[in-house]
Amino acid sequence: MITSLVNSQKNYADLNNGILFEIMQHIDFIHELLMRASIPTRPYTAKAVETLLSMDNQSHRMILGRLKSWKNILISADIDLDNVDEIVLANKALEYFNFRLKDYNWETTARDEIIEIYNPEGIQLYRSLNFFKTCGYSLLDLCVNEWYILWERPKSIVEKMHKVVGELLSGKKADHAMNVEPHLIRETYDDGTTQPFYPRTAVVEFGNIYPLYSNGIDKANGIIGFVVTSRGKLISVGDDAMKLAFI
Repeated sequence: MITSLVNSQKNYADLNNGILFEIMQHIDFIHELLMRASIPTRPYTAKAVETLLSMDNQSHRMILGRLKSWKNILISADIDLDNVDEIVLANKALEYFNFRLKDYNWETTARDEIIEIYNPEGIQLYRSLNFFKTCGYSLLDLCVNEWYILWERPKSIVEKMHKVVGELLSGKKADHAMNVEPHLIRETYDDGTTQPFYPRTAVVEFGNIYPLYSNGIDKANGIIGFVVTSRGKLISVGDDAMKLAFI
């Protein structure tokens, strides 16, 4: 895949060398693995590659590090390509990042829920594979763009999310309920693959949020990250998605 992309655009020659080549190798590997598991994904778009080429070395290292983590988790889980077990994958991800949950059993989480793991800064370290059931972006687009570039979410919902996360990380939240109502999210980034642009809109329903701990104590309350569970359902693509109002 890399060769065909490079040949199609001569200014992509840098992808043949160094860290950029590694990034594209990891994208290809993960894409092929997900396709074998019948997980609908695309590896990259020309626009994503252009964005990657414009980024600095520090950003490249961060992207490669996250891709390596994802690849290692998928390999270590030895996933059944005919029947992906999201709970097994989530446990492997927690183990990989040296995270642990207190007094919680993954079996209480439905296997069709999206499971996301974050560090205290809100940087996503892992997302379950069923996320791609509602996502139209390529793997590389997800790596080189911030969430707010790719999706739109009601401002009131974003404020509630920040409040809940803040309470959790400070140790003030006593329960696990996310307490954020179902809402719409809409893709807003035109990756250049369709003209006109066909965004997707999905309904998101949050489940729970859980604090994460390590064997050591990095903070006074010991919380070094969090897990969020949710469900997403695609409801519209194209013009209908653009007609929905966000406040």
